[in-house]
Amino acid sequence: MENLALEMRHISKRFYGVQVLHDVNLEVKAGEVHVLLGENGAGKSTLIKILSGAYEKEEGEILLGGERLDVSSPRDAIDRGISVIYQEFNLNPYVPVYENIFLGKEFTKGILVDRKRMMEECSIVLKRLGVEIDSAALVKDLSVAQKQMVEIAKALAAEVKILVLDEPTAAITDRETKKLFEVIAALKQDGIGIIYISHRMSELFEIGDRCTVLRDGKYVALLELAKTDVDELTKLMVNRNITFEHRKNPYIQKDYCALEVDGLCYRNLLKDVSFRLHKGEILGVSGLVGSGRSEMAKCIVGAYKRDKGKITCKNGARRLMRHSIEDAIENGIVYLSEDRKDEGLMLCHSIADNIVLPNLSQFGRHILKTKDIPGYTEKYMKKLNIKATGHGQEARRLSGGNQQKVVIAKWVANEADVYMIDEPTRGIDVGAREEIYHIILELVKGGASVLMISSDLAEIMKMSDRIMVMHDGEIAAVLDNTEELTQKDVLEYALHGGKKYGQ
Repeated sequence: MENLALEMRHISKRFYGVQVLHDVNLEVKAGEVHVLLGENGAGKSTLIKILSGAYEKEEGEILLGGERLDVSSPRDAIDRGISVIYQEFNLNPYVPVYENIFLGKEFTKGILVDRKRMMEECSIVLKRLGVEIDSAALVKDLSVAQKQMVEIAKALAAEVKILVLDEPTAAITDRETKKLFEVIAALKQDGIGIIYISHRMSELFEIGDRCTVLRDGKYVALLELAKTDVDELTKLMVNRNITFEHRKNPYIQKDYCALEVDGLCYRNLLKDVSFRLHKGEILGVSGLVGSGRSEMAKCIVGAYKRDKGKITCKNGARRLMRHSIEDAIENGIVYLSEDRKDEGLMLCHSIADNIVLPNLSQFGRHILKTKDIPGYTEKYMKKLNIKATGHGQEARRLSGGNQQKVVIAKWVANEADVYMIDEPTRGIDVGAREEIYHIILELVKGGASVLMISSDLAEIMKMSDRIMVMHDGEIAAVLDNTEELTQKDVLEYALHGGKKYGQ
């Protein structure tokens, strides 16, 4: 038998009588990248939390390096060489990098903390990763990719044996992703077993060796990635076929302009941005991180105060105020943030609270008709296929895909005209993605228009009627999404910009 760094055998777990894991197996070789694949709710997070000591298993056993492993806390797991880097980083933003890396395992000189040695050791670990980060820099001043490297450095400083990466590329650029993959390759050479969780199917084949698929809390299959393809993995995940081809949109009304932006400027982030969005159209917005995509949407909705520019809607009949979210919403323009947890949802409130809050006017002007709220909420939960125990369930208890549906539901209930959806499927599995895509298509079928911002080129190519590419705060090109258009074409404009285009 090959050298196994980790074995999880016949793991089972229930929550409140609900079976979330049933007889699940996972084995990771030393020096391999093992992909853990499954829809949101398939049991991936629960399995990892059992490994990390956050949850206690009910059945089964775990072997680390061939020896039985029993951990009672995350601290215990870290001490045994198991480190998990979650999508939401576990870093203190207000202290330097070196303090984060050696938190809980500080070097001392007598009764004092030896900061000089900590900084030197920190620099050694960062150098091993091949990244240039000042060990004395505050974490809050780092980019997302740099924070990710600090998390990995924390793990290496603790002599990690198993490293778990949860959606590591969800918020970083292609260039930063390439650097991360180089680091992962180096860790493989050191014999570290890596569990890799991601919903970006293309990168799994680039970085992964083997793949374990979970579905509905059960083990489905173990495959070598070199001997399978996206279609097979998708079918194993969701037990149905998923199409990745561009869909034709018959609902566009080119004689009606749902939104027109003319000469939009904001600080040094947006420079003379102009475009038109037709009724029933899905206009994809592509570009690298920092190209101004989100800033543009926030200026349109009034969250940011634009410096210059004119924004009209309803075929030119209404002009949006310069800095008023309320005015935008009243005119049917809504924005769904890429950060659903901080900006899109009240996580500690119920699904009903989240859906009803922007639509309180529908329940009376002075006294709310609260008896209507359950039926109203359940109507939209059913319409968007939100999977939950009921309308009273807290938003934080939902899977990522269902959280995203709640964000969409509150604005569907608002019956908006223009939906600006920022990274609609970030951190969401392929099955839930398909449901989100279906919802978007239903919106345009009903006469709405969609401005879809996404870093996922495959998603942009699949869903968009036209693609607006941004570079350094400017529109590099607006491209018709024809059969001749390739991802390479879009990426060239995103990387290098383009000449002025005509509409």
